[in-house]
This record gives sequence, structure tokens and C-alpha cells, in this order.
Amino acid sequence: MAEADAFPAALAGTVAQLLPALGSNHAHPPFAVRQDGETLLIPTRTYYDSERLLACTRLPGDAGVIALCLGARHHDGHVREACARQLLLQERAWTVPFVVHLCGEYVLEIIEIIGAALPAWNTQALARYLRENPAYVDTLERRTISYWSCYYRGRHPAWDSYPGRRTMAALRALQQLTPR
Repeated sequence: MAEADAFPAALAGTVAQLLPALGSNHAHPPFAVRQDGETLLIPTRTYYDSERLLACTRLPGDAGVIALCLGARHHDGHVREACARQLLLQERAWTVPFVVHLCGEYVLEIIEIIGAALPAWNTQALARYLRENPAYVDTLERRTISYWSCYYRGRHPAWDSYPGRRTMAALRALQQLTPR
């Protein structure tokens, strides 16, 4: 899987320039989503050297934001969290798939920071993306329930008290927004 397939075609040149600076990556099979009619293949996990990756996140413009997106898929949860925090400061529509996927993962701290940012973060792009990927959102919700049941039921005995449930509810509310 080429990381270039994870971003809109308009960013192909920037991605091609950035990838050599990131170094090697051992890719897992990607997951496919649609964004604005384009199929994107988002990496399930990336295995870039974390220091090189984090250095690239400080590059100006789209290159730094692309590195943040790839960092949000990093195998190290601390790197994913650091990149997610920075991604939530961006309003580029093409960052949405990388943030949304984090909502269906097991790192509660990441889910909490995203949940706190919703629904004010990138609202129209987020709503459009969620409407374009209903089966994918269903899968994220099932994962959220599974992770709660497996890892967090002791700390959050009621499903309604689980931060992942609240984050998914915010995503579902955005999914229902009427397009402008």
C-alpha cells in the first residue's frame, strides 16, 4: 500500500516529497473509506521511526499535516495521541478520516480528547465524511462497544458513562446533519 493512496489525489506531490524524509514503513493492509467521492486507503498502522516522524510533523504546510495523519496511525499509542492532538488543531477536510478512525480504537485517552473536540471540529467536512461512510461508522461503533466490554467495563460499568459511547453519539449526531 502506498501512503499516497491515503490522501486525496491533489496531495500526491506533497506526499511523494515527504515519504523519503519519513524513512521505511512496514505496512499492514489498509482500510478503505470514501471522501468527497474519492476512495482512500488509510494505513491500519504505520511503523515509521517515531523521531523522524515527529520531526516531519513540524514541516510547514500540508507536508507537516500529512505527517501528523500518518502519525495518527502509528503503532505507538503515545505518538498517535500526540499527533491526534495536533490534528485537532487543523481544519483540512482530508484529515477527517485519520481522526475518525481513532474513535474506534482502544486508547481511551485519545477517544476522550477527540470527544471533547466534537462537534465543533471541522463540522461540515466531518458530517459529509460520516454520511459518505455509513457502514464504516457502524464498524467503528461495534469496535467501541467491544473495547468497552473487554477493557473498560470495570471502570465504566454503565455503557452510558463510557467516553467512547459519548464520542460515537457525537459522531452519529454529526452524521445526521443536513448538508448545506
